[in-house]
Amino acid sequence: MSKTIMRYCFIALTCFIPPKMQAAVSPVPVQQVTTFDTFELPEWFKISFLDLSEDNLEAVESNKHLVVFFWQDFCGYCKDTIEKNLTQRSIGEIFDEHFDVVALNIWGSKEVFGLDGEATTEKEIARALEVQFTPTIIFFDSNGKSVLRLNGYVSPAEMGVALNYVHTERYHSQTVFEYLATNKPKSVNASLNSQPFIQVDANLDASSQPKAILFEQTNCPDCDLFHRCVLSLDSVRDRFKPFHTVQLDMWSKAPVITQSGDIKTSNDFARDLKITYAPSLVLFDTEGHEIIRVESQLRSFHTEAVLEYVAQGVYKREPNFQRYIEERGDIIRSKGELGKTLSTRDICPELYE
Repeated sequence: MSKTIMRYCFIALTCFIPPKMQAAVSPVPVQQVTTFDTFELPEWFKISFLDLSEDNLEAVESNKHLVVFFWQDFCGYCKDTIEKNLTQRSIGEIFDEHFDVVALNIWGSKEVFGLDGEATTEKEIARALEVQFTPTIIFFDSNGKSVLRLNGYVSPAEMGVALNYVHTERYHSQTVFEYLATNKPKSVNASLNSQPFIQVDANLDASSQPKAILFEQTNCPDCDLFHRCVLSLDSVRDRFKPFHTVQLDMWSKAPVITQSGDIKTSNDFARDLKITYAPSLVLFDTEGHEIIRVESQLRSFHTEAVLEYVAQGVYKREPNFQRYIEERGDIIRSKGELGKTLSTRDICPELYE
């Protein structure tokens, strides 16, 4: 059996091992304390009165699934899930559209009403559900039945498959094994993507050019997509030429010299700029002032436009970028230039389906 197949089998098994079997294997949480790094739960988690039966009714009324996210303090795997998975726009959008997420601390003493309506506490409901890992993410159907559980950290690509399995309600007709067989996660880069316009050094104070910073991370399907479907195009690469472009891993401790001359880690710099999604593209003028940032999965037309907006100084006369987009589109159409160069639609048509 190949390592890849073994990996998929392991994921499926950890999703669906019956609770009693989990308890027999591991009577206490095996990921209790992995690091002393702290983390914050996302603001978009549901503000719940901790009545899971009511939360489930509200989710059903909104055509969503209830999700319970079990966590604990000083949990490195929880931190990775929150900071490396939920910061990816595609994953965040699926959660926002299809799920209501309630967070419970496996050691917490807050009163919780379970899916059966009975009063209990966070730690008691974690024990009743025999949670042995943190994070454990449990997905429930409209009847309050668990249809999938993710035990411990899974990669962003694997999480994306799990979310699709639940929100499309394939659990009615397929086991997770069957679904994985036809919906394997796409391979992702273990290192940052490269581009010819990216500078080797991370010194933003060394050039009088406008600056472009690509904040990314490894194991990032959204980053891979941005490079493959947008940044690989000559028309986009040409528009990076006026910029001093630096690529930073938003979780790295590697040093970077900021546009003001300060030396910081890439992670601290990302935090200072309040970067919340990977990939993010932040553009600065020649004086080091931030002009505009992109935190969504743009296509080639919009990426070209945002680079022109800063490089050509358009922002000085037109502070509204959307108005510039309309103006630029009118000019391109009037010249009959639309469709003359390759675009995201040409090389990644699946994004428009």
